[in-house]
Amino acid sequence: MIRVHRQLLALIPLAVALFACAGARERLAIAPPAAEREAYAAALAPLPRDPAGAERRLSEFLLRYPDSSLSDDAGLELGRIALARGDREKALARLRAVVDAHPDGDRSDSARVELAQLEAARGRNEIAASELGRARISKLPPDERRVAYRVLADVASDPVASLRWRARLRAEETDPERVARIDAELDRALDGFSAADLDRAAEQLGDQTPAARVLARRAELALAQGDLETARRAWEAARRRNLAAPDAARVAAVGERIARSERGLFDTADLPTFEQAAQAPSPDTSAATGTIGVVLPLSGSFARFGEESLQGILLAAGLYDGPSASGTGPGVKLRIRDTAGRPELAAEAVRELAADPEVSAIVGPLLSGESEAAAAAADAAGVPLLALSSREEIAHGRSFVFRLRTTPQEEITALVDHAVHDLGALRFAILYPRDRYGRGAHKLFWEAVEQAGGRVVAVAAYDPSANDFADPIRQLLGYSMLSPAEESMLAQRANLERRARRLAPQAAAKLREEARALTGPGGTPLPPIVDFDVLFIPESYEKVVLIAPQLAFHEAFGMRLAGTSGWYHPDLLELGRRHVAGARFSSLFFPDSPLPNAREFARRYQLVFSSAPGAFGAQGYDAAQLVLLQLAHGSHSRSAVRDGVLAVRGFPGASGVLSMREDGNAHKRPFLLGVENGQLVQVN
Repeated sequence: MIRVHRQLLALIPLAVALFACAGARERLAIAPPAAEREAYAAALAPLPRDPAGAERRLSEFLLRYPDSSLSDDAGLELGRIALARGDREKALARLRAVVDAHPDGDRSDSARVELAQLEAARGRNEIAASELGRARISKLPPDERRVAYRVLADVASDPVASLRWRARLRAEETDPERVARIDAELDRALDGFSAADLDRAAEQLGDQTPAARVLARRAELALAQGDLETARRAWEAARRRNLAAPDAARVAAVGERIARSERGLFDTADLPTFEQAAQAPSPDTSAATGTIGVVLPLSGSFARFGEESLQGILLAAGLYDGPSASGTGPGVKLRIRDTAGRPELAAEAVRELAADPEVSAIVGPLLSGESEAAAAAADAAGVPLLALSSREEIAHGRSFVFRLRTTPQEEITALVDHAVHDLGALRFAILYPRDRYGRGAHKLFWEAVEQAGGRVVAVAAYDPSANDFADPIRQLLGYSMLSPAEESMLAQRANLERRARRLAPQAAAKLREEARALTGPGGTPLPPIVDFDVLFIPESYEKVVLIAPQLAFHEAFGMRLAGTSGWYHPDLLELGRRHVAGARFSSLFFPDSPLPNAREFARRYQLVFSSAPGAFGAQGYDAAQLVLLQLAHGSHSRSAVRDGVLAVRGFPGASGVLSMREDGNAHKRPFLLGVENGQLVQVN
């Protein structure tokens, strides 16, 4: 009985403690009295226009209601006000008071996050990590939770732990552009991992994103070391993990590299180079006789593109070489129909031409909708159709349909291969318009970079109607998501640079050197950070000549600009000037190409039409030449023309080197142009 009594007495303090904790939790859940709520609301009222007034009233509130459940809210707001005016020591003291006086309060976790930010900015990483270790991060609102994960990733001394926190941050983020930036951070981190770090990270992440990315990097590292067995093991493990969209593309690319390595193959294209194609004889169509149908938009919104394409076809047919230009030139006849850009008219024109037994093949149309309608009609009628569309689907499953236009993927793949293999670029950034074309080009470029073994380390997008690109450029250069310490150092650097402008040259140079030497916590560099070799901008030349000078204004130097065929225009050099020096971009046509066929087309076009040729004329010219080659060889039946076009390999066209694939889609090597010494030159 005595023993039992003593045991009961021993349990009394524990019971008292439990009741006290329960009481504390219950008090936290009880709303403060109306007088306290009204006093607190009145104290906050001057914000944000009068922070000094709010600070005075909040301090008075704490003196009047020291035990209020709102006192931790008041302390947190006082800390934020002090931080906003730059008084970091006062802010630290206010926030420390909140967590010391209210360790279990509903605002203590928020205070700990802000404390950790300030401590990290002072380089006190262990204290910052300790503060967040006591915070209930899962109970924080999403924006504060993301800040906590960001700080934990930045202060972690173990690279694998830092990676895990970044993975948590990525899982919380919903904005696609921020996710892309975190993915770039993950890639930069993985670049510095050893094989042991990668193995440890993959084990700790399990099936979380970015485990597949870690394993893909492990496979790449093994490939570089010639360890195919380890590479395949890591790749197979990556395939079993949860695959985000960018990871799936990367894992697939690694798998292709492993397969090629296992077969002893190198990354080679199935097209001859321009140099090789230039050695081949130019196509000889002088013996061609027969009739070709032409279906193009010669009226309506796209008439000028149709007219240019038609001029290329007329030139190929030799109708300006004989006595007449009426469509009845020496040996070749054309049957021309206008689609007005309308699918139903395109289909009707194809059916009409197919009913004429003299028509061996049809060239056109241009637009996606009319090309689809024309393709269905041509295949049903059994007449070869050489469409000038870039939409690959129109040829799928149709044995009489071919597609000739260069695709965006071919442009981008050629550009990336040149950047990686000829320029030695490994790190890439993307600045793209937030529209359908920009998003598509961004996706294709990222995939091409990863397949070539490079890394996308920065991404930013902008409104297609914008003329001011400061915000996305600053994102690329590391100005977003700065810590308070970094912002303070940037302000200090800006102040030094302003002072330098008022000094004599020698003193100014010394002060600017001092400004450039400033760094962030732990010696980390301050923006602008240009950690990429190539910046890809899928835009028109009109926007490029606006963006390029703004990059220079924001001190984005040391990288090459790159783009797609929209860059090709005489005004690019005149307006872009030094800001586009060294740039690389693709083009669907280049009159100064080493290909004799391209140069001859450009010469004749200028002579006949008294204007410079463009890509549409070059592609019409090539399509007609492909048909004329079959006619010149005596293949007049529609089946023979189809088989001959399907067998084309390494054709040195005016619009690039071309081979026909089994599915009817042309595989083309586009022109790659560079800006060198103020001139456009072909670099591939």
